[in-house]
Amino acid sequence: MLSRSLRQGILAAAISTIAVIFTGATASAGIIYDESVSGDLSGSFTAPTFISLGVGANTVVGQMGPNGNTGAIGGNDADYFRFTLGSGETLDSISVDAYTFAPTDPGVSFFGYVMNVVFAGQGIADIDGFVLFNGASGDILDDIAGGSLGAGDYAFWIQETSANTVNYQLTFNTSRASDVPAPAVPLLLGIGLLCLQVSRFRVNHD
Repeated sequence: MLSRSLRQGILAAAISTIAVIFTGATASAGIIYDESVSGDLSGSFTAPTFISLGVGANTVVGQMGPNGNTGAIGGNDADYFRFTLGSGETLDSISVDAYTFAPTDPGVSFFGYVMNVVFAGQGIADIDGFVLFNGASGDILDDIAGGSLGAGDYAFWIQETSANTVNYQLTFNTSRASDVPAPAVPLLLGIGLLCLQVSRFRVNHD
């Protein structure tokens, strides 16, 4: 016969496992880099700023254009940054949350990426994908990558080459595959409840 403490332990383990799974699935990050707080992102394609992503919504706030950083094409400020997606992690979307400009509307700005920690150069052959984006673009990940991105190192390049300053806010939405497949959640709970029912039956019939 299962002791009361053992029965409670089985149920607690099942509930704890389920809680961990759902906690991981609903995790969120927030603003992970804001140039007004943390300083200008790198203007060098050979040394992108490293940023750390969490599971959920990761927001980058920055400014590009003719504002002093001369590390990019045409002497205009470009922003280069990179991050690493760990095993089981996926970049699901990149949403354009804000796009403001001065003194005039540049129309669109450049956003490119490469699966690497640096860019080999600033030519079209040095990137894996790109898009011209603005405030109406929405999710731009499909445009640059054709779908989600899995584990690996990724570098990003954002630039406005016209005589305008552009302020942007981009959110990188990530998820992590659970170590326990989703169908196993009800199975775990069922096993715990079954053990409790069996032990109660034995108590009543012993």
